[in-house]
Amino acid sequence: MVAGIREQQGVRALSLATDLLLYYAALSVVTLARWDLLSQVEYGQLLRDRAVCVLIFLGITVMLGRLNLARLTDRFDLIYHTFVALALTGIVTLVLVTLLPADLRMISRRELVLSVPLAIVFLSVWQYASAGMISRFSSLHRHFYVVGDGPEAKRIANEIAGEPSAFSDASCVSFDELKRDSERQALLDSDQSSVKSVIICTGDAQESVLPELLEFCEHRFRDTFVHPTLSSALLLHHGNLMPVAGIPLVRVAGEQSTSPYLYAKRITDVLVAVIGLSLSLPLCVVTAIAIKLTSPGPIFYAQQRLSKGGRSFTIYKFRSMRSDVELKDHTGHVLAQRDDPRITRVGQFIRKHRIDEIPQLFNVLVGDMSLVGPRPVWKEFYDQQRKELPLFDRRLIVRPGLASLSHVLGSYSSTPEDRLRYDLVYINTLSFDVDLRVLLSTVRVVLSGRGAQ
Repeated sequence: MVAGIREQQGVRALSLATDLLLYYAALSVVTLARWDLLSQVEYGQLLRDRAVCVLIFLGITVMLGRLNLARLTDRFDLIYHTFVALALTGIVTLVLVTLLPADLRMISRRELVLSVPLAIVFLSVWQYASAGMISRFSSLHRHFYVVGDGPEAKRIANEIAGEPSAFSDASCVSFDELKRDSERQALLDSDQSSVKSVIICTGDAQESVLPELLEFCEHRFRDTFVHPTLSSALLLHHGNLMPVAGIPLVRVAGEQSTSPYLYAKRITDVLVAVIGLSLSLPLCVVTAIAIKLTSPGPIFYAQQRLSKGGRSFTIYKFRSMRSDVELKDHTGHVLAQRDDPRITRVGQFIRKHRIDEIPQLFNVLVGDMSLVGPRPVWKEFYDQQRKELPLFDRRLIVRPGLASLSHVLGSYSSTPEDRLRYDLVYINTLSFDVDLRVLLSTVRVVLSGRGAQ
């Protein structure tokens, strides 16, 4: 499987590099539209402007998920998303060029307008022609295990196997057969096996086995999908669906944790953390002085929490509780409650407006945390909850967050089960759009003073 994953990463990298090169070529060709002015062009500045355009195209490409493996094997879907990515790139670059003074740029609006249709032609022709080469990579062939023993599971397997595509096939298996086949597959030489996906089709009657199935599939298969029942389909949003052979499926595990968007997310984390720490420095100084003058003890509170993959790290906060009182239960810690007597007067204010969380921007900067994600928990609490709550382990497939859905939608009285529901929804819908909504909602929560949970 390792070799298969490396092969997929190589195909992704080659596809991305080719797209960027062809877009750059389009930008270069349209420069000829200024043939009569080429002698006046400063080529150093022009190369810089083209590089900025390519970087914008790269960012939009990643955020749209154009490097999704399923998309790479569907030439028409890939061409469509290429068109969207180039159109958005054209709009963004055109706005930037319009706002910038003429002496700060060398590329023209005419070049940007003409480069988009030319790049669409270049990339569409290449992507359509390269589909034959991609089909030679066995790791991109999509084999689906359809887990279920009813007629619906067999129908889905037959539909996928009968799809007129060289990239997918399917087999119908029971959960026990899936386990046995997975064990056999692990013994095969990785160069001879493709990475497989699972479709869970258990129906309403067997819904209780879903947690166990999802936990088993999490780290063994490329993607895990659930075929929604008619009743559960009423609750689904279009954005959560991913059709395969025309069959509506909901992806619940797999590529979200390795999505190309995570690279853009990490870059955003670093930039925002640097800016946030710089702008909040005066507020941090005032907070530190207030804590030191009103309550004996350290300014910062440090505690071990769990990051992505279960790695331990030290989280930092401004101390909001008395340092001479530390209540513990059998988990080793007691969660803060509303009107908790351990909270100081300054602590009440900084917790209400989330000022105590500002030092966690350092954790974001060094990579222990992200701006948005499930709130980090300590190991004792994690060990306890994973025994009581199925799928609690899934919280660790992404970096914990400074802000989270449970932060902005939950409350002090939210149960661990409800908080886990928020986290699972976030992980399964991880995207730029969701992160942006959580961050904007966090600003509203801070300004309204609803307080921390």
